[in-house]
Amino acid sequence: MLALALVTVAACKKDNIKLYKGDSYIQFSKNYVDSSLFSFLALPDKDQALTPMPVELVGMPMDKDRTYKIEVVKNLTSASAANYSVPDLFTLKAGRIVDTAWITIKKTPDIAIKPVRLVLQIASSNDLKPGQAEYAVSILYISNVIAKPDWWDEDVTDNYLGDYSDKKYKLFIQVTGLSDLDASDPTQLQYYTILFKNYLLREKDAGRTVYEDNGTEMTVALIGG
Repeated sequence: MLALALVTVAACKKDNIKLYKGDSYIQFSKNYVDSSLFSFLALPDKDQALTPMPVELVGMPMDKDRTYKIEVVKNLTSASAANYSVPDLFTLKAGRIVDTAWITIKKTPDIAIKPVRLVLQIASSNDLKPGQAEYAVSILYISNVIAKPDWWDEDVTDNYLGDYSDKKYKLFIQVTGLSDLDASDPTQLQYYTILFKNYLLREKDAGRTVYEDNGTEMTVALIGG
């Protein structure tokens, strides 16, 4: 149902963008099917934090600042207003073709039980219109609970971090400070897997081998590094 609703939202935003002449457009850098995760497990002492939403210009840069707008799709959002704060307008600086929209995420007791969903969409401003339909919507899950993330897929299991466990994921967050990775970015996956692998090796060398709850040694699948 969510996927169908998102397709409808995206379709409603679809413009006949051909040569990007005349009007200017802006869109999220990620397709709406690639959701993101923000976890307070990486920030146990924080009650709120900023999370980045990368956007990109479709068309030509200009020699002046321009504003763009991001709105919450409330009928598809399970997060309450207490979980987030979205500025009314964002600024794309003169000459820029990419920008980062910073959204404030807030910790509430309910996200320690179950993640909540924040659905955002690009809206028209006086300067910029929504770009391609499939990049006009972005989904962010807000959590403070351990659960296997969508990005920990078969490829990540087989070639990078190895088998998932709640204990391994929690430790990975503590070591790297990240709860969300881009499963389509092998450079990022390799970098943070090596960081985590080296931590496990240092602990082992110090006589503090890290074990899974089943008694087996915690390892990663990545060879080398």
